[in-house]
Amino acid sequence: MLKLIIPSYKKFLPLLNSFVNVSSEVFDVRQIQDKIELCAEEAFVYILRNSYRDEEGDIEISIEISERYFILSFIDSGLPIDITFPQTTADGLKSIDTQTLELLLIKKFSHKAEWLNHGKEGREFKLYFELPQQAIYTLPETEEDENFEASIDDIVIKQFEERWAMEISQIIYEAYGYSYPNEDLYFPERIISLNESGQLVSVVAYDTKRDRIAGHYALEREDLGSVAEIGQAVVVPKYRGLGLMKKIRVKTQEIGKELGLEGIMSKPVTVHLFSQKTNEALGAVPVGMGFGVSPVKKFKKIEADSSQRGSCMYYYLPLKNRKRVLSVPAKHREVIEAIYRDLKLDYSFQKEECNLRENGIVKSSYAPNFELGSIFVTEIGKDNISYIKEAFFNLLFRMKAEVILLYIVIEDQNVERLVLQAEDEKFFFSGILPSFVEGKDVLVYEFLPQDIDESKVEIYADRAKALVEYISNEKRKAV
Repeated sequence: MLKLIIPSYKKFLPLLNSFVNVSSEVFDVRQIQDKIELCAEEAFVYILRNSYRDEEGDIEISIEISERYFILSFIDSGLPIDITFPQTTADGLKSIDTQTLELLLIKKFSHKAEWLNHGKEGREFKLYFELPQQAIYTLPETEEDENFEASIDDIVIKQFEERWAMEISQIIYEAYGYSYPNEDLYFPERIISLNESGQLVSVVAYDTKRDRIAGHYALEREDLGSVAEIGQAVVVPKYRGLGLMKKIRVKTQEIGKELGLEGIMSKPVTVHLFSQKTNEALGAVPVGMGFGVSPVKKFKKIEADSSQRGSCMYYYLPLKNRKRVLSVPAKHREVIEAIYRDLKLDYSFQKEECNLRENGIVKSSYAPNFELGSIFVTEIGKDNISYIKEAFFNLLFRMKAEVILLYIVIEDQNVERLVLQAEDEKFFFSGILPSFVEGKDVLVYEFLPQDIDESKVEIYADRAKALVEYISNEKRKAV
């Protein structure tokens, strides 16, 4: 990691530019150097204008490289950002104030931006830039055998091998075109790198007779935590009807157990019932509902209604059990208890209120491909709601998030007060996720600044329908 500490004066901007310029050359990222330099300058000026308006201080800039990203961080201990800054308007760039424009430029030219609150240690503005890699622009043409008939006898389910990376990208393209929101799957190099690091665990259906991939499933575990999300599922059209999706899914879950995961979560879409049926058949339990959390997926050669964002059920499959002591809001206790009973997890509720810390911990991030903001409360403190409001403002008005999710850790915490405050800010209860944040169970709340036509939402299981009805009622109360 490279570090630079400079005083909070604009005259030191050339020093920052030199630091970023040399670092870009050292790490050989010249292809994205212009984007990095632009974002570095905008971030520095933004911090000067907001965190150090009437005082002096130092700004620590750090640069590091991961397998996928060039990461640029700014840490300051200045004044917290005023959440009453003017909102952006719909009149175009002419009516946007300078401060808003700075963050819009950062949003446009970086892959991801995070606002991290370190309490007394200050705040961190963390920018991620994807390292240049070769993309899939065209697919090699192949001659199709008109008499080809797929047979389950030719298929074996296997964990990822490097030689299959290109084919995985190709079958994703064949199914979705370039509309699949997780763009990593269009880059064979990223598929290889992520599988090597364990952040992605790909499982394929392999046709041994024809030496080709027939389908794909994967576990996603970006932070290598105790819960993985299962998804990225696709079956080549010629192999449909063989039950491959379920077979790959079963193998993927078995690998999750071998990895020692506590559980696997899934987000089946609600535009059809197939994925929900698969989750129910394999023992997963509905634990929540995300209205509008997904951009519209368009399947190649398939008509799709793109009039609104996609909604997803949250399903969870426990792989391990452990004792957990939970604090849950009284108003939602009945529905939360019902979920835990279905999960068959060992839980109890706190009998006494614990004292609130002065300083809690709140983190936030923005996923541009999903236009989705996330706020994580990992420690409850008296100041949580002010930091949540700050993160909320930045995500909604600066980053233009379409949906914002709020995750509140409920193990060994006192959440009652914070939950009421969050609901006052128009967040609504949308479920729970066991072991999801830093290995702890969380409440999931959602802020949805748009209408969702619920007549287009299809739910399969009766227990899922009851849960969605409850969450839908909470959503209406938040309007």
